[in-house]
Amino acid sequence: MTAPTTDEAPENVLGPQTTPENLNVTARGFSTEEDARELATAVLECVRFLGRHFNLSCLDGVTVAYDYREALASLDRGYETEHILTPSDGYAVGVAMTPSVLRDDILKSHIVLNAHIVAPISKPDPESILRPLHVIAHECAHVEITQKFDEAFPRVLLRPQIGDIRDSFRMKVILVCWDEYAATRLSAGFGENPADGYEETLIKHMATARSIADDFIRAYRFHGNLEQVYTEVCSAYGDLLKFASYALGNADGHGANISDSKVLIDALSGHWFEPFFYRLSEACRSISAQYGRWTDRAAFEVIGDIADEIVAFGGISHRHLPDGRLYVDIS
Repeated sequence: MTAPTTDEAPENVLGPQTTPENLNVTARGFSTEEDARELATAVLECVRFLGRHFNLSCLDGVTVAYDYREALASLDRGYETEHILTPSDGYAVGVAMTPSVLRDDILKSHIVLNAHIVAPISKPDPESILRPLHVIAHECAHVEITQKFDEAFPRVLLRPQIGDIRDSFRMKVILVCWDEYAATRLSAGFGENPADGYEETLIKHMATARSIADDFIRAYRFHGNLEQVYTEVCSAYGDLLKFASYALGNADGHGANISDSKVLIDALSGHWFEPFFYRLSEACRSISAQYGRWTDRAAFEVIGDIADEIVAFGGISHRHLPDGRLYVDIS
């Protein structure tokens, strides 16, 4: 890889090196040891460069794998869980992930990269490295964001929380929306600008989220599993909010105005999601304005409120009974 040089990024504008000195890059699924070593070395060089821009002190390690799906599934996460990590699919295919892990009861992050996507980082071609550089920068941003949240709210991530399925959904959508907004905002300017892809994916989700959720509700009339339908409907609308967060964070990171994108504005105009989209933008910007200085989770809970309202708009409302139990009503 040909990383940006100190002439392009002068020493006095770079922060201190935060990448752990003994950081290990594991290469999997390569045909030869030489190929594995070459790409692992290039990825390490890139991560060390990015460690001057992001705080990577809690980076556990990096795995770059041609068997990406297997690498995710087999990652040692440091705690017992039945949840198996899998790449996202559908309209947006996942090519990298930065799961949280526990090491000696300390929260860290481990970057897993699809080698098919990042392989060009080892070639001295300025054009070909734009996408892999951005992918790696995005994942490095996640490392810093996770650490900032854990410092402000210790022993929340990966630790058991008291609550019901609604609480679980709220926490999940809050974290994924904030994480992706912040990661796209912080990594903007490194490598390619994926704005078109983010907007295209969001528009596709806007066109289908409601019908997918409605199908889940219709199926519930036959199977009768309340927890299943609630999880499915929340997932459909949660994905919509997640991809809106990608588009919003990237635009803010580039100092762009969403109104400059005629394609997205046309898709939003008159759509039921339009007011929720702009409220999500305000919520994410509010959290970002307090980046790392949060004293409570009030700003984060606004995202949860938006998610609750969307799910209710889609036909599933909830309330708590006097004894504290959750009552879910499906219309």
